[in-house]
Amino acid sequence: MTQQVGEVNAGLLWKQEHLSPLPVPAGEPASDVLGMIWRKNDTYMDVGSISLSAGWVTLYSMTLVIVCTVIYSITQGLYIAALMISMGSTVLMGFLWKGYIKAYRRPLMPPLRFHRQRREVRIVTPEGEEWTVPWERVHAIAPSATMIGQFGAAKMGGLLLWFPYKHQIDEPFHMNKEGWAIMVSPGPGIAAMRQWECIRSFMEIGPEAVPEPTDVRDKSLRDIFVEEFHKARQHHGLLLTLLWDVGIGQLLFNPMGYHWLHKKKFAVIPDLTSPESIAWSQAIPPEQWAKRSPELEAAIAEREKELEFAATSKLSSEAG
Repeated sequence: MTQQVGEVNAGLLWKQEHLSPLPVPAGEPASDVLGMIWRKNDTYMDVGSISLSAGWVTLYSMTLVIVCTVIYSITQGLYIAALMISMGSTVLMGFLWKGYIKAYRRPLMPPLRFHRQRREVRIVTPEGEEWTVPWERVHAIAPSATMIGQFGAAKMGGLLLWFPYKHQIDEPFHMNKEGWAIMVSPGPGIAAMRQWECIRSFMEIGPEAVPEPTDVRDKSLRDIFVEEFHKARQHHGLLLTLLWDVGIGQLLFNPMGYHWLHKKKFAVIPDLTSPESIAWSQAIPPEQWAKRSPELEAAIAEREKELEFAATSKLSSEAG
């Protein structure tokens, strides 16, 4: 049986929330948590699936902790302990950094192109295979899992976009069905919904409803630093900004190093170049724009009523 929006499959330590089809409002604001929006215009929006920040923060922080531990051991005269930590951590971190560098050097995959006038999605695989999927046949799933370890429980999650192969467009979906999918990790629950809402809002409302693409390619590192410094100062004040964003934050996570990698990685964003994709990407006259299905119209109207009722109830409870 094909799962529909709003359905939830859950187990002991896991849960899967179905956000589409049908693509109704998620009830969360559109937020490009992972910087997935590569380009957009009035006709289409390109979405990419790579995110380098989480790996950078984790690996850089772990490396810094290990280096500090080794230095402290040496200052305390624990030379054997320092040697053992250095040898073990070199093997571990070398393996992890190698994987990160390998992912970083891998060519960017062609983007998913969402054409709001045609209400279709263009898929181009790294091997060059191309096909289109109707927008209302896109499955968005927010899986999450609770990991239990010696330091307690941590909840992890992401956003899964699933597309049927071109010869299976009209076949029903099930969780074991093969298809073409991308998985990103904005976080569980609300974070995944906000990332999905970026895509849904573009297709159902328009380009003005979603954030602008994240673009640091034409900015110097100095411009990026000044821009982020002013934003942080507005939110946190001058003293906290100097202490954290300029001092401790730079030491712990080295965001300027990450921005440098990001700038180099996205110096050239891939485009769809085949004649078929170029022709498909063109704008079409308004009278030829595809329309919502009656099922989606009804589902959106019902969902908007639910959200309006929830908002009214919340205001009433706060007033009371």
